[in-house]
Amino acid sequence: MSGGIEPTLSRRRALGLLGGVAALGALGACSSGDDGGRRAAPRRVPDPAGFVRTRWAADPWALGAYSYLPVGATPSRRETLAEPIDGWLHLTGEAVSTGAPATVHGARAAGVAAADAVLAHDDGAAVVVVGAGAAGAATARALAEAGLEVVVVEARDRTGGRIATTAPAGWPIPVELGASFVHDVDASGSAERLGELEVAAEPFTYATSYLGRSDQRLADGDEAYASGYAAIEAAVAWADEGETDTSLAIALQRSGAAAEADADGLALARRSEVEVELGVDAGDLSAWWGLDEGTTGDDLVVVGGYGALVDADLDGIDVRLDWPVASIDLTGDRIVLTADDGRRVEADQVVVTVPLAVLAADRIRFTPPLPDAHREAIATIGTGLLDKVWLRWDESWWTDEAEVWSTVDGPFEWCNLLPATGEAVLLAFIGGSAAREWSDRRDDDLQTAALADLARLHRAGW
Repeated sequence: MSGGIEPTLSRRRALGLLGGVAALGALGACSSGDDGGRRAAPRRVPDPAGFVRTRWAADPWALGAYSYLPVGATPSRRETLAEPIDGWLHLTGEAVSTGAPATVHGARAAGVAAADAVLAHDDGAAVVVVGAGAAGAATARALAEAGLEVVVVEARDRTGGRIATTAPAGWPIPVELGASFVHDVDASGSAERLGELEVAAEPFTYATSYLGRSDQRLADGDEAYASGYAAIEAAVAWADEGETDTSLAIALQRSGAAAEADADGLALARRSEVEVELGVDAGDLSAWWGLDEGTTGDDLVVVGGYGALVDADLDGIDVRLDWPVASIDLTGDRIVLTADDGRRVEADQVVVTVPLAVLAADRIRFTPPLPDAHREAIATIGTGLLDKVWLRWDESWWTDEAEVWSTVDGPFEWCNLLPATGEAVLLAFIGGSAAREWSDRRDDDLQTAALADLARLHRAGW
């Protein structure tokens, strides 16, 4: 069973922020009504000059955001996925990482580990890597540097996978449709590598301003959040004493932790720590293991183009875009990969880095079928959903300086990117079932809902 959850300043905000409650309270006070001589804010939120959204559940080569452990799943499932199959076939990506799943650095480390497994089996192999995302690029780079012949096949017409850097017309900064953060900067060399590539990445401390159900600023928002987080921690501790795993939602109710917590704080903590952090609802998350996998340490928000990290790894590699793999046949002298239009490529070893949900949907046919243990792991580990709404203005209309804005009863969690970029850009996250509900809605509907949420904040002094 899990050993509890470890709050941090960066990703697990509640307890780590308690030391800064006074400072944040002062920040909220200076932003809540008295403009301190600054220009008066307009009554309405102006129409944005730019709007971008994501629909990761509808992306056929992702079918979601990243992996999580639902009720009944354990980290050992990830270890099973990473085991080589007959010495020739390797599955890798963020979903096989036990140290940092659902992160870019976890995906890259898993890719390097897969490359090591290839080299341990046959250092003269010709290798095909399926997928040109963070894991596939890291795998290919490690193999190429070891002198192997490497081909990367990618279903999309671009590299990057779930790192998806775009440059829409009129936007002053790159827009990240996928990963935006370097989590736990001391856990990998990602921050240093981005620096070498001259990609801007700024510290992000998650200093937060909160809006209550009555559309009033929560002066004690950090204390309320800490109460909600403590309830989650108490529910996990209660579940750890049980004989069978259960969902976090059930643990919160049956342990009594939900009843004892500040209701607003618990709503805030559930959205930030579960729905937005993991892309899943508390009713689906394992109470034993689901929150035991979060990274620690400080975070950076990447504002200069995350895709450069993948581009650098793939520099000089034979990358074949628009090459969706339909089947992988291991029955002959060499492994044969066939695209959905009949194109073929052969290899001595294959590393498959496609997202877990794509494997679960049987988008690739394996002959012979994958071993039972691998198929069970694929079916057991879940895939969460986190979508984004990007909005920009020619100039900022808000005065609140906090990096995160959170409403008790809204679906969005807002990141204020003005401090990090100097540009009037806001980024909203929406996760779990809320993201799935909005996934099929029209762009106009989503933009209207996002602006209505911002209008509530603005009326309260943001």
